[in-house]
Amino acid sequence: MTLLRKHNLNRLTFLVALLLFAGGGWATEEADSITVNARLVLGTSKEKSGSKKVIESIRKRLAKVFKWMHYYQLSSKKLTIADGKTQTSKLSKKASIKVTKQKDGKISVSLFSGGKMLLQKTQALRSGSYMVLAGKSTGDSAWFIVLSKSN
Repeated sequence: MTLLRKHNLNRLTFLVALLLFAGGGWATEEADSITVNARLVLGTSKEKSGSKKVIESIRKRLAKVFKWMHYYQLSSKKLTIADGKTQTSKLSKKASIKVTKQKDGKISVSLFSGGKMLLQKTQALRSGSYMVLAGKSTGDSAWFIVLSKSN
């Protein structure tokens, strides 16, 4: 093999190894982030025609615990959060959340209403499961933040 050809082969081998190494780092970075769907949900005993109902799995989950007959999705946001990072999202004029992806795989969520923290909750969020944070109840309705892991 000529010296020039051997040099080009070594250069090609080096570039392929570099691309594999860099590509592996990118895949690791992607694996360390999570995408979360955050929904603002209204639970009420009154039917609201024209309002968007929550998906059936969320309705069933909430109806097991809470007294409301109807659940409506008021807004939703998709958040992609890297390991150890925090994202804040406003779901309505008053309701906002701060979501942190912890290095142990759990997420920590702080719920704010009118700028005041109402509660904080931490749990592992697996596909197909929900994290529910309850807001204020006014007698005939209440609002919730429902978080789920996006695939």
